[in-house]
Amino acid sequence: MRKRLLDLVPVRSGEGHVTSLMFLYIFSTLTFYYILKPMRSSFFLKNLPSTKLPFAYILTAIFAGTLTTLVFKYSRRLSVVSLLTATNLVIVGTLFYFRSVMGRPIWYLPYVWFVYLQIVSVLQVAQFWLLAGYIYDNRQAKRIYGLLGAGAIAGSIAGSFVPAFLSKTLSTDMKLLIAAGICFVLIALAQIAWRYRRPEADEPGAGRKQEESQDRLVDLLRLVFGSRHLALMVLLVCLTLIASQIAEWQVNNALDRSYRDLGQDKENLIDQFWGRFYFWTNILGITLQLTVTGFVVSRLGIGAAIVFLPGGLLLASIGVFLAPSLSTTALALGSNNVFRYSINRAGFELLYLPLSPAVRKKLKLFVDVFVDRLGRAIAALVILTFNNLRSTSAAAILLTVTSVGVCLALRKAYVNAFREQLARREVDLAEIQRYVTDPQSLRLLVDALDSPHERQILYSLRLLQSARRVDGAGKLLPLLKHASPHVREQAVRTLPALPGNYGQAAEELLKDPSELVRQAAAEYICSVDPAQTADRLRGLLDHKEIDVRVAAARCVASLPSAGLQMTQDYVRGLLSVQGPAAVQARTAGAHLAALLPARESVGLLRELLGDLAPEVVAGAMRAGARAGQLDLVFDVVQKLSERRLRGEARDALLTYGQRITGSLGDILADTGHSLKLRREIPWVLARIPTLRSADILLDNLGAQDPLLRYRVVKALNRLHETKHELPPARPVIAERIYSETRAYYEALALWQPFADKRISASARLLESALREKMDQDLEIIFRLLGLQYRQKDIYFAYSALKGSRSDRRAAAIEFLDNLLQKNLKSLILPLLEEPSAERLIDMASRIFGIPPYTREEALRKILERPDVWLKACALHEIGDERITALSDLCRTFSGATDLVVRETAEWALKRVA
Repeated sequence: MRKRLLDLVPVRSGEGHVTSLMFLYIFSTLTFYYILKPMRSSFFLKNLPSTKLPFAYILTAIFAGTLTTLVFKYSRRLSVVSLLTATNLVIVGTLFYFRSVMGRPIWYLPYVWFVYLQIVSVLQVAQFWLLAGYIYDNRQAKRIYGLLGAGAIAGSIAGSFVPAFLSKTLSTDMKLLIAAGICFVLIALAQIAWRYRRPEADEPGAGRKQEESQDRLVDLLRLVFGSRHLALMVLLVCLTLIASQIAEWQVNNALDRSYRDLGQDKENLIDQFWGRFYFWTNILGITLQLTVTGFVVSRLGIGAAIVFLPGGLLLASIGVFLAPSLSTTALALGSNNVFRYSINRAGFELLYLPLSPAVRKKLKLFVDVFVDRLGRAIAALVILTFNNLRSTSAAAILLTVTSVGVCLALRKAYVNAFREQLARREVDLAEIQRYVTDPQSLRLLVDALDSPHERQILYSLRLLQSARRVDGAGKLLPLLKHASPHVREQAVRTLPALPGNYGQAAEELLKDPSELVRQAAAEYICSVDPAQTADRLRGLLDHKEIDVRVAAARCVASLPSAGLQMTQDYVRGLLSVQGPAAVQARTAGAHLAALLPARESVGLLRELLGDLAPEVVAGAMRAGARAGQLDLVFDVVQKLSERRLRGEARDALLTYGQRITGSLGDILADTGHSLKLRREIPWVLARIPTLRSADILLDNLGAQDPLLRYRVVKALNRLHETKHELPPARPVIAERIYSETRAYYEALALWQPFADKRISASARLLESALREKMDQDLEIIFRLLGLQYRQKDIYFAYSALKGSRSDRRAAAIEFLDNLLQKNLKSLILPLLEEPSAERLIDMASRIFGIPPYTREEALRKILERPDVWLKACALHEIGDERITALSDLCRTFSGATDLVVRETAEWALKRVA
């Protein structure tokens, strides 16, 4: 039971601690707000009549968004954690200020307090999501933000509980102190959570640049009103926002009238009323979300989902018009709060489906920045114009009736927009499981199956595969006989979306000429009735047709929990197949062999790893890795040396994961293994982001082979990019930077004797090889610097240095001059700035003791290096120039193991003889 509950939580290994902190952060933020939110109205109505509230709404529309924007704009130089800390400290200071002045007769204080709470709520929530953006990447956000949203709901319920049920025991001063205490908790949580930030968070203000839109209002207006769908969405938001603001004023007006003669108790009673109102509406909202919303969206569709909010407000506003009282106004605002954050939110998310991510972002910006302020201001003007419950309810009725009409028009606009996006194949596949649940969207997808274009059909089928109980059998079943095997396969995989059992139609496809179609059919037959899965698999494995048996074997591999007891008879039967289907049969046999007991499985899979057919070997590697057969790791690693099997071997090793890093490290460090094999190990380790992988790579930074050393450094860069804390800071990195810099200077000294433009063709080849060697040394130096400094900064500097623009090159050198430590700066910057090779060689002599070389000395030195290509070029130069003084070296290398070096040495030996 505990494991099942943990599986429901979308938090993976390594994310639990920081997600707990972020959950507590958003919980505390909403608790803070809902403790103070009721005090916004109670303090205002204690000092001023409700007729003055519209002026507070106007001030909020003017200042709240503007001040929030200014705070973010002028805090760019601060890191996010510094911004959060400073904001909370300022909030604490202002809370103590309000605590000291709330008893004084200051006429403007109620307005300031009202606007202040709106600004604080926007700031706190916006800064939380800003912090979350630095901690989670896009993939994590899609999994975890829903959980954080649950934390927000829990916080709103907990916060509203305080004024709802503790108002009699807690004074206003005490509530302000509790809120101040929560701010200190937020500071502590932010400081701890900041330690889990992603690497790019280290640059102050960097992340906020992407949050600040450069879109002008005129561009946003052109975007919104250039589309009927967007214009109707914005109009609906604006109308319902005005109506909800009117409903809030109506409640405050009714409270003001009901508690007018209660004197000192008035503030307490209003505070208590709002606390209980928010407490119960929050509970009803989440209950509705969990119980009714899914049914409304999936059965009644988007039209019903979006009409709940204006419909509920309409009915409640009629009640206020007929019987204006505190209970009817509370019912009107309650219907707004309950429906807005449950059914209406789900329906509105459906409206975003036909929009691209960029348009969604711009639309939300337009709504937050412009429509919200406009709606509040219009609501204030309506209230000032009518200024009583019955008249404002008449205005609300007019607004909500119009909203219902907009909902009906919006449903049609949504269908048209979705159809257009579907035709252009621009529906966001990442969001499809979340959004495609309403009947209208499903009907559009089903209708698209009639398209004459294969790609359009495939696209619609893939979208439908995430749905269930789709009424589309009439259009889907004919696709099982489509001319394209790809369409037939995807049509079979879409059968689970239909209600009912189509096993008979799938059985006919077991004879399909396409292997993928047969496998999809077998998977459907075996999964349509879970209770019969094992029996159906057994029947298919005993089928007389080999193609059916192969499809069933692949199905067994994809359904390991089917409960089928595997035996060697099934496996041997497939391995003994002869003829055209032999390779497919042996490949399927490999998948079945992995399901046998370990002792039997390892022997059979090892046998198949030696098969002559690469498809069989690849299947055996995948099967062994999925089964976790560690005894086969060394056999799989050997396949890295074979180019045609390298990709499959890599995938198999990555399936084993961190369990094999020790074995990979042993092979990498063992010079007894072939260099070709050892060069492939860093690629695998780079994709197993663990401390053990990083340590193994660091231990091999000094590998003698230049290409292996380069791949080790490259793998470390990949690890560092994946996990900022890898590799850990170790002295070996600084030592390697020094060694690679020395190697560059030495290559430069070796290059100098061959830099003359009048040299022979063979010398030009050697000169070119040495220059390539220096370029590679410089790249390694910068890759190593990327492990000690911010990797993106080093990458951009290196790119600028390799580019052709002199201004960017100069800027990169200036940047490095300010970034690098003094000991590194003195070694590396001369390589980038000094145009004279002679001066650099003189520096090499002074710093590293590398002397200038004559031609023969340089050739002799090159032949002592491990680089086989440089050796071959040097031997060719000796032979071409007939340098008899170096004939002994030619004789030595005529017995080299490397073919190119050996043949070049033999040729050179004949030339100098």
